[in-house]
Amino acid sequence: MNKRILCSLLTTLISVGCLLAATTKVPRVEIGRMTVEYETAPLGLDMQHPRFSWQMKAAQGQRACRQTAYRIHVTDDKGTPVWDTGRRKGSAFINIAYDGQPLKPSTLYTWTLTVWNNKGSKHEKSSTFETGLMSSDALYAGWSGAQWIGGDDNSRVLYAPYLSVFRLGCTVQLDAASGTERAGLVYGANEERMADANKNLYHMQRGYNENYCEAELDIRGVKTGKEAHLNVYRVGYHPSDDADKPLTSLTIPARLLNKDNCYEPHKISLSSVTGTTVFAFDGHEIGTAQLNPMGNSGDFISFPALCDIGFHLRERQKAVFSDVEIRNYRSPSNELASYREKTTYSGGDKGLLHTFDPSRNTMTMLRTEFAAKNDIARARLYVTARGIYDIYMNGKRVNADFFNPGLTQYNRTHLYQTFDVTPFITSGRNALGAVLSEGWWSGGITYTPENWNMFGDRQSLLTKLVITYKDGREQTIASRPEDWSYSVDGPLVYGSFFQGEVYDARREAACRGWAEPGFDDTAWKPAKSIGLEGNVATVGLQADYSHMKLLSQNGLKVAAIDTLTAVGMDEVKPHLYVYDMGQNMAAVPRLRFSGLKPGTVVRIRFAEVKYPSLPAYAGNEGMIMLENIRSARSQDIYIAKGGDEEFLPRFTFHGFRYMEISGLDAPLPLDKVQAVALSSLTSMTAGYHTSNDKVNRLWENIQWSARSNFLSIPTDCPQRNERLGWAGDISVFSRTATYLAHVPAFLRSYLRSMRDIQPADGRFPDIAPLGGGFGGLLWGSAGITVPWECFRQYADTALLAEHYPAMKRYISYIRDHYIDKATGIIVQMHQGGDLGDWLSLEYDRCDKSLLWECYFIYDLDLMARMASVLGFKEDAQEYARLAGERRAFFKRTYLQPGTLKTVFSDFVPERKGQLVDIQTSYVLPLAFGIVDNADAKVLAKHLAATVTRANKTDQGHTCEPYSLMTGFIGTAWINRTLSDNGHSDLAYRLLQQTSYPSWLYSVEQGATTIWERLNSYTHTDGFGGNNSMNSFNHYSFGAVGSWMINYSAGIESEPDSPGMAHFILRPQTDPTGQITNVDGYVSALAGDIRSSWKTVNGIAEYRLTVPANTSATLYLPLPQGSTLREAGKIVKTKGKGFKLLERKDGKVKIDLQSGDYCFEVIP
Repeated sequence: MNKRILCSLLTTLISVGCLLAATTKVPRVEIGRMTVEYETAPLGLDMQHPRFSWQMKAAQGQRACRQTAYRIHVTDDKGTPVWDTGRRKGSAFINIAYDGQPLKPSTLYTWTLTVWNNKGSKHEKSSTFETGLMSSDALYAGWSGAQWIGGDDNSRVLYAPYLSVFRLGCTVQLDAASGTERAGLVYGANEERMADANKNLYHMQRGYNENYCEAELDIRGVKTGKEAHLNVYRVGYHPSDDADKPLTSLTIPARLLNKDNCYEPHKISLSSVTGTTVFAFDGHEIGTAQLNPMGNSGDFISFPALCDIGFHLRERQKAVFSDVEIRNYRSPSNELASYREKTTYSGGDKGLLHTFDPSRNTMTMLRTEFAAKNDIARARLYVTARGIYDIYMNGKRVNADFFNPGLTQYNRTHLYQTFDVTPFITSGRNALGAVLSEGWWSGGITYTPENWNMFGDRQSLLTKLVITYKDGREQTIASRPEDWSYSVDGPLVYGSFFQGEVYDARREAACRGWAEPGFDDTAWKPAKSIGLEGNVATVGLQADYSHMKLLSQNGLKVAAIDTLTAVGMDEVKPHLYVYDMGQNMAAVPRLRFSGLKPGTVVRIRFAEVKYPSLPAYAGNEGMIMLENIRSARSQDIYIAKGGDEEFLPRFTFHGFRYMEISGLDAPLPLDKVQAVALSSLTSMTAGYHTSNDKVNRLWENIQWSARSNFLSIPTDCPQRNERLGWAGDISVFSRTATYLAHVPAFLRSYLRSMRDIQPADGRFPDIAPLGGGFGGLLWGSAGITVPWECFRQYADTALLAEHYPAMKRYISYIRDHYIDKATGIIVQMHQGGDLGDWLSLEYDRCDKSLLWECYFIYDLDLMARMASVLGFKEDAQEYARLAGERRAFFKRTYLQPGTLKTVFSDFVPERKGQLVDIQTSYVLPLAFGIVDNADAKVLAKHLAATVTRANKTDQGHTCEPYSLMTGFIGTAWINRTLSDNGHSDLAYRLLQQTSYPSWLYSVEQGATTIWERLNSYTHTDGFGGNNSMNSFNHYSFGAVGSWMINYSAGIESEPDSPGMAHFILRPQTDPTGQITNVDGYVSALAGDIRSSWKTVNGIAEYRLTVPANTSATLYLPLPQGSTLREAGKIVKTKGKGFKLLERKDGKVKIDLQSGDYCFEVIP
């Protein structure tokens, strides 16, 4: 069969398929999903003007279906009308704001939607929404006297093996009668990781009391007129440690200790922050020592934890120890445990090392009982916590989700949740109970270990239950201490995001039925009211609660999204089992045991990667790599009760692919080892699939990294001691994110946290919530770019309006503080931490101020557009004027005259005028339209040259042509810029490059998520020395996802038509021919948009779906001499549902109304 006959046959087959797709039987149009504030039938809305949206559904084959009018009618729970729009003409369907009578708190409203369409039909459908407590005029006005409740001052949990940030003190009195000269305070003893050669990198194995730290009072020199010392020992933590040789010896000034008072009581105290230890004597600081053998700061595996404490007397030494205090490090430094009594210890003939575990209390449990009557109409439970909670009613857990109330800047914005508990309540006695844990409120948080207990060190609960009876009566049960009791003797020994969960199942028996009526709680204690004073931080951004708001949560909570079963297991050392879950993720384990002896201790550690078989990792091959987890312990402990049992933690999470299990005599079968993946993204709203399996895996990796890092807030990583809302990461990823999932409320909450900690000068934080960081302008710009992306995708003008004043302050801050008055260059703070194209392989070759200038101009352009949207015309004109000035400044400062290649500015005086000429330096000015069309053509050629040539990394490594040399910033824009400037062939080459550095290089190494570094791992260099600063689950390099959807599949929002009521379809086939088909979709607010293409023997077929009540502009290539067909018919000017708008330069532009289409371009 010759080529012409084959081509004709293919054309016929494609045309028949297209024709069949276009002739489906047509039913009437219906209303689809109805939402209020992006949710279906939401509970607990705390706003007077909620917004309504809906979809119209048309059958496949029906075209040009649009809404011509709508009516919204709202009634309260008594059926009384509170708002009626009347019939409004038009096709609006997104974010129609309520404008009726004032909404009442805790009221169920019904809204009925009527739509008329251009097919002459009318359809009606109803849904509901319910208001929350709406305490807008006073913080607790709607809470009916509820109080924050918890345990008493002695209820704070202390789990010493995991406490790596603490204060410790002890009074020591040397015995004068025996002439004692030395006595030591011991801590960090019997660290479990040093008792197992497989749990530390030195492969040391120490027995009981063979590893410890010690602060020893030594007065031997005092008798001869010399000064006393505090000898600091570290024993059994490093091969070089010596029990008889101090790590350091700190001098105690004679004014503090001398021969006149050397036998009086003296106070030794220390504060330890992951090993960095400050020592004091009688309240006076005398020196610092670094006791962590792994390194200084939270960037390393942390040693020592508090662990066992005690006392050390050498032979024939005697002393009295008293007033031992263990306190939290961060203010208010509350006491965790104390031992006040005086105890005399003697070293005897052999010396004495006496240690004990000071751990006490478990996580707080709370309960109450109440009576309910028959004829319940509905019941609502309003709950929040300082910490995180699980809430129970009559023995059943009410919340299916995890980690409520989520992370916010708690001293400014605290969220509560609303639950429908009508099915949980019975007539007669009922019980309500809660379990509290640290969450983000307490414990480890941020990469700065000093921030332990950043908000407070005591968890508490605030709740209100409202039962509404059918006759209209209401019954309220609130969290008042006189009605509740608590216990700190439950099975949840400890719960921490960084450290892990410790669960002792043996303790379940004593509290079985604790959340059911009739439980004997006589051993429990009366709950206490927990105020702010003495329980919250008194320093930093977290200290001021004067502007706090308590708001209902709207948006995505953390939920279980998938359960994965182990795909493999290796016994890497005897009885040390490493399970491969097949996927890197944010998750918790789900382990099922049978026949374990009660008291069996099972330890589970989590890692993203294993050590490879390379010389640098000799002795660790195949074992899990924890160095990149840093000071997060990331270990769960389960203590068995015996019988059939399951462990599924609810108060921690880990980022991992590999699960190491120890403490068992035999491995668990694979089907008994599972991981429950967690995310705030419960569903994806975009899909992308091609003929290239590696590209498909890349897309899956982007999705998994988004799932893993959209967890209450958009984080940078889910595994190490960080997990923070870095603004730069979400800035570059926000466009991709708005396609991947419906995230308007999620990102709106994040932007609120940016405002919550925006200082008076207007600077946006690098990290939100919490604050801190070192990003600078490229990170702060998230305060501009993220709201813009939300507006593009969701037409959310309310978000723009509430955020606009903060954006204005930020622009003013840049103008006032970042720009050098003499040179006009953005210099920021002239600090190394003012970041550029982070983790670019050519980072040092770029003038960072060039990138800052580009983003400032982009920010100004966006501000002008957003000001116009909001009706601030003068602002819009001013921002546009300033952007024009900065464009001219950019050209004369950063472009070499004549060549227009990028060059260094005065920001780096010694390099002024030298070429930059790297990928990102051209990407940003092109992506942001900073140069005019003529100059853009030249810069596009320069960009193409940087892509097609070999490049060298800052370390001198030569990278092949078509290597990805950009960092976080440039990567987000490079493929888009190439396609926009006629180089889609290069964009596809970059996408499909497999050599290092590239997107697919990590895929070829088996990556299942996006890496933080393009060289997080290489075959030759392993982790390349980046063992600690090396996340294998970072979404930033996955920002190419927007190009995959917007250009390869061709679905993109139209900036002038936010919300995708009208959008762009511009599918771009692969000019290199490597990818032969693409299928993509986006589930927009209006409905599912689909775009697929395939090429066969030169024929290109495009299948497209435009949802009802929307339209699209379609762009297709149509070379000279080619034929365009739709549904098998040659297109001349128009067809059913579409109209040809323009044909020139080998392209065609078509207006599409709603419907399914099949176009063919035939040579």
